[in-house]
Amino acid sequence: MTRPRTRTDRPAPFYVLPDDPPAKREILIAALALFARDGLCETSIRDIARESGFTNPALFKHFRSKDDLARFLFERCYLELARLVTRAAASGATFPKQQRAVIEAYLDALDRDANSVLYVYDGLQHFWPLMPAAVKRQSIFAKVRQMLADGRAHGTVTTAIDIELLTAAWIGTLQQFARARYFGQIKIQSLDALADALDALLTKMVRP
Repeated sequence: MTRPRTRTDRPAPFYVLPDDPPAKREILIAALALFARDGLCETSIRDIARESGFTNPALFKHFRSKDDLARFLFERCYLELARLVTRAAASGATFPKQQRAVIEAYLDALDRDANSVLYVYDGLQHFWPLMPAAVKRQSIFAKVRQMLADGRAHGTVTTAIDIELLTAAWIGTLQQFARARYFGQIKIQSLDALADALDALLTKMVRP
């Protein structure tokens, strides 16, 4: 017997489709929150069922296993973050403007749904090899690398650091910031102030 907690007045997150039934919706929301907070290995089917308010059979009606559910969520969350980064990077004519746009898009995504952003970064090592080619073509790493390479070509990004290492450090800074803010270790609350601070930090990292 199910114990639904569905609230029709709650806006659906981007990873929930309009035609998803109530049980699937609540299972997705509960699972993502648990995966982001506790980790994939530490979260059980029973935990998800209890948090969502639905029984184990309701979960297995929509997903074959916990791994199937986790992979489904990773793909949706990754593609959304990749879309935001790609759109932001394309909105600026110079590297400084591109960097600022990506930072602001990232902060907006984190403010809107921190669980999805954290889950993408925490799940990359496990899920990226399992992603279909269509998803891998939307690589966030490749997009940021291209942004840095274009900045290097215009003299606004250092040539003294290997481009792969610089890309990893650039993305890693945002990743660690997201985790620290999630756990309340970052005290700055204003998104504008956060964008200014991250922009200054990343600019120091990449400047010639």
